[in-house]
Amino acid sequence: MPEPLTMPPILYLPCFDYQVHRQRPQQLLYHLSLLRFNVIYCNVTQDREHPFVVLNDHFAVCQDVEALNLRQPYVMWLTHGPYVDSLPSFNTSMVISDLADTTEEEFAPFAAWEDRKIQAADIVLCASQIIYESTVPKHPQIHLVRNAADYTHFAQAVQKTPLTIQDEKDLKICRTTEPVIGFWGAVASWLDYSLIRMLAVERPHYTFVFIGQITCRGPDSLSDLPNVHWLGNREYESLPLYASHFDAAIIPFEVRKVTSAANPVKMYEYMAAGLPVISTDLPEVSMQKHVRIGRSPAQFLRHLDEALLKDRTPEWIQARQDIAQTESWSHRAEFIKERIIEKYLLKYGSSG
Repeated sequence: MPEPLTMPPILYLPCFDYQVHRQRPQQLLYHLSLLRFNVIYCNVTQDREHPFVVLNDHFAVCQDVEALNLRQPYVMWLTHGPYVDSLPSFNTSMVISDLADTTEEEFAPFAAWEDRKIQAADIVLCASQIIYESTVPKHPQIHLVRNAADYTHFAQAVQKTPLTIQDEKDLKICRTTEPVIGFWGAVASWLDYSLIRMLAVERPHYTFVFIGQITCRGPDSLSDLPNVHWLGNREYESLPLYASHFDAAIIPFEVRKVTSAANPVKMYEYMAAGLPVISTDLPEVSMQKHVRIGRSPAQFLRHLDEALLKDRTPEWIQARQDIAQTESWSHRAEFIKERIIEKYLLKYGSSG
């Protein structure tokens, strides 16, 4: 097989900045760069004075799309459907379309590009079983590649090595002697704010800490609750420090089309940090045997109480981390590497 370095670089067009809320595209592409694929990740935020920021020998963040060489070939990595329209502007050698969410409800505006995004691709990746099953009839090269965690990063939460303090004000909230229930990720419309209210009202001695960019008005409806704290976005590098002060972590999503098709990155990250996890009844979460599933608000609360009492032993922490270590971005990237090279050889032969 050819070395990845003999292939054209992977190009990711601007969708969201690399540094903010590190999610599936950033993680998969960065870990592919660790496997010696050249990757150019384009930020939305542009800085023409610093067009390229090199993060390692094979990964560069592009901050000026006009600085891209349009003559050279690229492997185009598509997550944002409208970029299908931009493909003719590039010298495209391959297209990889990554389907992370269903195009329904909040994501319905992107449905118009979904089939074109699939048909334009050489390889299609699907983040959940529901997305995979709906896509299989549409393309011959469909692969189920679930989300994962950067295990080494989040495992720092249970290591004895002191972590760097980044926000003393936030950590005062987390250092209370009361149980701290944590969440990180997008604070979006699909959170079940009525469930969060019930938990906070029923357990006023629990502290609920939410980390993540706030994209809806939901938190405003809970502003009267003194034990619920919305910290906003925090640096990815600091999340293990927060996790080290959490006693449990929650995935309080509404159960509907967009969440039922989701494979939450935070689930794997919570487990890598050793945290007990309590979630609403989402298909991709309920298959994990070390995650507690609340199928009603009352059951969710009962699982939360039981997790604090029973699930924080060294044995349970290790069991969750063992799963997370096998569900890592590096494992996902290894699988994708093989699929890319196989397809490249089919298209261009061993000479590349």
